[in-house]
Amino acid sequence: MFYVIKDEILYEFADTIEVFDYPDEAKELQGVTLFEFQMNKDKYRIENGVLVDISQTDEYLAKTAAAEKEAAQQEIQKQLDALDLKCIRAMREGGNDTDGVPFLDKYQAQINELRAQYNSL
Repeated sequence: MFYVIKDEILYEFADTIEVFDYPDEAKELQGVTLFEFQMNKDKYRIENGVLVDISQTDEYLAKTAAAEKEAAQQEIQKQLDALDLKCIRAMREGGNDTDGVPFLDKYQAQINELRAQYNSL
């Protein structure tokens, strides 16, 4: 992939330099395709007019870990919300599952497990 940086800003990037407005200023980012770059722009930072891979820095790893944690928390919250609705229905209608366990107890056990997972994140 080739790119041009002007005033510490990524000006243009492409697979070939023929499409650039400033082909003489183009630099190559070796080992990275245009698609890979577009999908992972946050892995690169401009330093001294050059794109630098920061994917192994402590800062980037901490940022991705925080994003993964937040995504996991959101997924658990979504599951908890669904179980809350099931609990409301179980309180209104009652009933037991095929093992004879009341639905409300079954859902509450699942909620407790999810809350433990959420709190461990």
